[in-house]
Amino acid sequence: MSERFIWVRPKAERALLSLLFFLSISLSACSSADTSGKLFLLKKQARKVTVVAHRGASGLAPENTIAAVKQALATHADFIEVDVHQSKDGQVVVIHDATLDRTTTGKGKISDFTLAELKELDAGVKHDSAFANERIPTLAQVIKAVKGKKKLLIELKKGEDGYYTGMEQNVLNIIREHKAEDWTVLQSFYDPILENIWKADFVIPTHKLIVGKIPFLPVYIDHTLKFGSFDKYSEAVAINIHRYFASKSFITSLHNQGFKTFVWTENKPENIKRLFELGADGVMTDNPELVEWK
Repeated sequence: MSERFIWVRPKAERALLSLLFFLSISLSACSSADTSGKLFLLKKQARKVTVVAHRGASGLAPENTIAAVKQALATHADFIEVDVHQSKDGQVVVIHDATLDRTTTGKGKISDFTLAELKELDAGVKHDSAFANERIPTLAQVIKAVKGKKKLLIELKKGEDGYYTGMEQNVLNIIREHKAEDWTVLQSFYDPILENIWKADFVIPTHKLIVGKIPFLPVYIDHTLKFGSFDKYSEAVAINIHRYFASKSFITSLHNQGFKTFVWTENKPENIKRLFELGADGVMTDNPELVEWK
């Protein structure tokens, strides 16, 4: 089925997007600020459900670093999630933002720096001085650290100035080189990135990231407001949604369309339990150490 497009005024679109993102950001702050600090035991489910360590165990160590990956490996998480960008010299590096300012001692766009220059920056000290000298890892370093002990969910990002040339193929090449095909999954908010992966001569599971869908309307939000159905994502295994939109009806609708869904990002163990009860197949959390299985 082809996607149907409906024209709306730019001001109306901006207003709706602003409202939705304000709601999701506000709810994110409320949920993430107060974790229980106690282990929360989840009963084994009749169906397979998945706990995902978001950016590694990013509540315990600097996000998207080897330290966070190692902490996540020691938890009961099934997946470790990381984000990737590409350096000036075409190296795939693990970091969330397209700029260095928030998480490292550097400033500016990742795409303006070579890997050697990025490796000079401290990616740990802003989290805690105990992690001083933690470096921005390459995707290859993360894959070597994980070694198939858990599955790896890799989110492909876009740069400040547009899409990275050849990053999708570079990621696939790294996965192939390290024989990680059986335990890696790729996800992205950006359709051109997913389409490039689907065109490649390499079969690997993919997830489509969105914020959520407006009830009763053919309208959804990924990195922008879009109109139409999810038919165009038929090659994806899952459509992953923000917890604000994780209603039982929406999750059931995704299941009925043949998609799984991993919900992002919930840090309270009791809310993780509730999301599984609503039907979520997976939940991403900064605090996988708080979750154990009975």
